[in-house]
Amino acid sequence: MQNKRKDPRLRMRRHAQVITAPREQPVSCVVWDISNSGARLAIARPIMTLPPRFLLLLDKDGRVQRKCEVVWTDARFVGVKFV
Repeated sequence: MQNKRKDPRLRMRRHAQVITAPREQPVSCVVWDISNSGARLAIARPIMTLPPRFLLLLDKDGRVQRKCEVVWTDARFVGVKFV
């Protein structure tokens, strides 16, 4: 199977947080891999309740963040692109 991604992915297991709406509590997640254009996440929330766009906080103080759009989901992971 050929990889058609435009950016190489870096494997990691980094804790992060998802912000789904202003004034909502952050939801914990784990970044399994990441590239310049997107990431694969495992989220501590039922995937069907995740909105199509959200904010991903990659560090504890929220200085490193990415706006995300859901590209695919399966029973365990969510694939996002950075917008």
